[in-house]
Amino acid sequence: MEKQEQARQPQGGRWQRLTDWLRGRGPVEEETSDYDKLRLEIEQAHKEWSIAQQHIDHVSEPELIDHAIYHLEATERKYGYLLREAKKRYAQQSDKMTETSL
Repeated sequence: MEKQEQARQPQGGRWQRLTDWLRGRGPVEEETSDYDKLRLEIEQAHKEWSIAQQHIDHVSEPELIDHAIYHLEATERKYGYLLREAKKRYAQQSDKMTETSL
C-alpha cells in the first residue's frame, strides 16, 4: 500500500511541496515576490472560476446561457493554466535547489 502511495507522488514529494507552496507554507525563495504574485493570481483565478460555476447554475435567460458557458470555460482554462505554470516554476526551482545541495 505504501508503495502505491509513493508511486503516485512525484520524486521527492514534489506534489506535497507544491501544494504547501500554493497555500503559502512553502520554503522562502529568493524570488519571493514573483512566487507570491503567481500564488495571488491563482487564488484570484480560483475565485473567478467558483463565481462562474455559481453563475451558470442560476442563469435562466436563454440568451445568457451561452455567455455563462463561455465565461465558465474561460475561467477554468485560466485557472488550469496558472496551476500548470506554478507546477512548472516550482519544479524548476526545486531542481535548482537540489543541484546546489549536491
